[in-house]
Amino acid sequence: MKANILIKGLLCCLFFSLAACSSDDENTNGNGATFKSAQAPQWEVDMHSDQEQPQWTPPTPRLYENKMIMMIRLQEELVPYSTDDDLMAVFINDDCCALSQRSGNGEAVYFVLNTYGNSTTDPEQFAICYYSGGLHQEFWLRGENMFLDEKNLGTESDFILNFLSGTTKYARQTVFVVTPVMKEGITIDKESDLVGVFVGDECRGKGRPGETFVAFHQKEGEQAQLRYYNRSKGGIFTRTEPVTLDAGYQTIDFNF
Repeated sequence: MKANILIKGLLCCLFFSLAACSSDDENTNGNGATFKSAQAPQWEVDMHSDQEQPQWTPPTPRLYENKMIMMIRLQEELVPYSTDDDLMAVFINDDCCALSQRSGNGEAVYFVLNTYGNSTTDPEQFAICYYSGGLHQEFWLRGENMFLDEKNLGTESDFILNFLSGTTKYARQTVFVVTPVMKEGITIDKESDLVGVFVGDECRGKGRPGETFVAFHQKEGEQAQLRYYNRSKGGIFTRTEPVTLDAGYQTIDFNF
């Protein structure tokens, strides 16, 4: 058995929760942001889609020279949406070379993939696809591989892939780091303060101040709004200048 895998993914941090926000006053502070008093928001990115369960055909083992085992643990952000309709498959040059349903439940969901392939000296297109039964969406991670010495993945320690970076609902992701600019009368609490990116009233990403997080978008150049919940002031500051979602990496100073 010979195998090796190269998958390029984007690290991201995403939290799922129920949306809630209320306000009772608004003002402009003169520094490019408006303010509304509000309860702590529970912003969320809605990953639900309408894709039907794919009808993949499992591989025929006798047609391949080699086999490797991949045991993938589903990342925690997707576990609450896992159902018995979940599927995971491996594709090499568009051929389905492994197909698995989930094992386990609760906080630990695994997929055991017996992956078949043939030795080659040339790189091959490689992909892993996860279909979420709860979100009705496919998540794709792509790269190149070639069969090398025998090697199994995830059988001795957890092998976790960031499938959120391969969402099919949002074709692009922009990475943000938002740093609050200190101002008299405002205290920064990195554990309680929140930063959100919105297209209209739709949350596309959220994170903590000073830390990287991902905003999802459907096309390059979408205009978005930056919001900052500050615990010490008990409300949400909204940046009046829009941000452009460009599938790149943006560092932004947030002036209250």
